[in-house]
Amino acid sequence: MKHLILLILTFSIPILACSQPTKEQIKQVAEAKKEVKRMKGEPFPNYNLTDINGIQYSSDELKGKIVLFNFWFSRCGPCIQEIPELNELVEEYKDEVVFLAPTFDEKVETDRFLKKRNFEYNIVSDVKDFCQELNVRSYPTHFVVDRSGTIEKVVIGYSVMTVGALRKSIKKLLKLE
Repeated sequence: MKHLILLILTFSIPILACSQPTKEQIKQVAEAKKEVKRMKGEPFPNYNLTDINGIQYSSDELKGKIVLFNFWFSRCGPCIQEIPELNELVEEYKDEVVFLAPTFDEKVETDRFLKKRNFEYNIVSDVKDFCQELNVRSYPTHFVVDRSGTIEKVVIGYSVMTVGALRKSIKKLLKLE
């Protein structure tokens, strides 16, 4: 029995090690995070998006509105964990803010996910190119875009402070009216 356990451990450790990110991959993600963070104060790139209900959103159409983007995907643990708090944020500011949630997940996968979980954002599926254009490699990633189309705040990842930081940014922008 001991030999069997040692044999299993001998073969499973290298397999587990293969699934770990390489130093180069970690470095690339860290650089991407820095690039995304540096976008604060820059214009948000132009976009034309259609949500899963067929509603279209464009940068031109949403000029003059505060927009909160949440880049996520259905197998992302932190993304799923923050959804209840994000839903509360939507309820609190649904009349003042447009909430968009782009994901690289295909529509079928997104629909399957949403049958199990309520997510109040306007979900935009199958936008891998849009995620890549913004260099989003860490999930979730949030962008708060002001009325002029400028990135006011970037929040990467999820913590107990994420939604508070987003709320603070929204309140700041609403006070500027």
